[in-house]
Amino acid sequence: MKKEFKVVFKPDNKTVKVERGTTVLDTATSSDIYIDSICGGRGKCGKCKVLIEGNVQSDETDLLTAEEKAGGYFLACLARVAGNLKVTVPKESRVESHQILMKSVTPLPAIDPPVLKVPLSLTPPSLADYVSDLDRVTHALRNLDMGHVTIGLPTLKKISRVLRDNQWNVNVTLMDLWDRKEIIDIGPPSDNDLIGIAVDIGTTTIVVELVDLTTGRVIDARSNYNKQVVYGEDVLSRVMYTEEHDDGLSKLTSTIRYGINDLIRELVIENNVRYERICRVVLSGNTVMMHLFYGLDPKYIRHEPYIPVMSFAPQMKAVKLDLSVNPNAYIYALPCRSSYVGGDVTADIIASGMSDNKDISLLIDVGTNGEVVLGNDTFLVSCSCSAGPAFEGGEVEFGVRAMNGAIERVWINDGLVEYSTIGNEKAKGICGSGLIELIAELFSNGVIDRTGKIQLDKNNVRTEVGSNGNQFIVAFKEDTAIDKNIVMTDVDIQNILRTKAAVYASCNVLLKTFGYKFGDLCNVFIAGSFGNYLDTKKAITIGLLPDLPLDTFKFIGNGALGGARMVLLSRDLQDKAAEIVENMTHIELSVSSMFFKEFTSALFIPHTELDQFPHIATRVYT
Repeated sequence: MKKEFKVVFKPDNKTVKVERGTTVLDTATSSDIYIDSICGGRGKCGKCKVLIEGNVQSDETDLLTAEEKAGGYFLACLARVAGNLKVTVPKESRVESHQILMKSVTPLPAIDPPVLKVPLSLTPPSLADYVSDLDRVTHALRNLDMGHVTIGLPTLKKISRVLRDNQWNVNVTLMDLWDRKEIIDIGPPSDNDLIGIAVDIGTTTIVVELVDLTTGRVIDARSNYNKQVVYGEDVLSRVMYTEEHDDGLSKLTSTIRYGINDLIRELVIENNVRYERICRVVLSGNTVMMHLFYGLDPKYIRHEPYIPVMSFAPQMKAVKLDLSVNPNAYIYALPCRSSYVGGDVTADIIASGMSDNKDISLLIDVGTNGEVVLGNDTFLVSCSCSAGPAFEGGEVEFGVRAMNGAIERVWINDGLVEYSTIGNEKAKGICGSGLIELIAELFSNGVIDRTGKIQLDKNNVRTEVGSNGNQFIVAFKEDTAIDKNIVMTDVDIQNILRTKAAVYASCNVLLKTFGYKFGDLCNVFIAGSFGNYLDTKKAITIGLLPDLPLDTFKFIGNGALGGARMVLLSRDLQDKAAEIVENMTHIELSVSSMFFKEFTSALFIPHTELDQFPHIATRVYT
């Protein structure tokens, strides 16, 4: 048996005992202390820096400076417990509360969910009428034109008691399946609530809505970050984690289910709702998240020809998926089009309404993966690109997620730098919207050129040479929460330009493949939390978005959640989701020579071909 040692985490004051050889990162996670680990604990991102006092064994890394190593800093993923430890987790290494988008701009559909409550007033049995309890219920339902009715064993076990406790006056909850109706619950006449849940399983965050299926009203909502982030920032890192650890898949599956159930528990307690009242759940998420939720091996998604286990998940009961709702409630997941165009995109399309409109529209959803859809009511075509984690805080030295203390807005006027942070706290780093605004402001003020190179200026105290080339000081250390200058480096800018180039090139490839130009677009729908906080003008300035009139851009907020809610309320939209996926063409950019050409052209600010950005070109030429 391996010897155990005591690990104390500061400033949390949590103590845990673990076996020798356990990584500090795994030890922290087991203590519900979440340390940033974008690469999934593979020693490649350098975000999990911690200060350790005590005996550890650690692999060598060049992601720590000599000063940091001398000061007792280690990467938590590479440091293994070899004695009693005291571990201090600094603010910049923590996964803290996020700015999570919960709102969506979606219409209320015609309410017709595939679940209904039917009141029954039954004649009690007698010696002359000795029909079984179940037959008595099903006969009454058939008399109401309910057709073929079945029942599961858990509901069957309580039917006799419920009928007699309520003097044969009950409410029966039925799920309308394609070939039958199933009794999923039976309760007293007062049990007339019909409640469902819409869930957005994002790579970074989870949002759960409690919805009245009779009126369509959102009763309440809760959100949190997806605690899978400790196993990797992006979906590929998490897939690799499942391949490299025997228990990797089970860990990721239990983590996501626990996260959803935790939010459901909050909603149930705060709104005085019984779990049994929740009789339908609709999930939205990318293809990898769906695999991890269902416990399906996602490894073939990562390897050519990139094939998922499934695109259409069969409806199954909550009891089989460990969800804290009525155990007989059916779970429906919005279908995925490909390995990297998932059910969240299907939900975005439904939320935007683009598939019901004759106008040509473009839908853009940017996260660690970027998805783009072009089309209207006669055709839809999709593609995805590896946008990378830059807009989520990865690959940028002082990049952070959208959490309290993240710089989210930046202005530079006559050399004076101003910024605002989420929560109005002292700056800890820069999140996605802040990165875009900063680069746009640096470019507009001549601090960087069209290649993104920082121009050193002896009269500007904010430009200097750093360990990663030239750098620009955004916030001086006395104004930050981390006691360090927050800087933007040449390397950071190149990583961000690669991300914006991938998104813009994806849009261009779809348009050119089908003979369209940006000017042909009537709408550009921007979905997701990143888009919601985006300054459109500045996104155009750096070449992330096309140079179009500002009223072309429509922000639909959390379309993945909004689309899931619409499907929750409408069986027609559930059918529509399947139709969208079945009829949508998919373009694989990884084998497209056009994409690589467009990507290279888009690496400049705003673009190599300035005629694509006429309003920005006037600024460049003058």
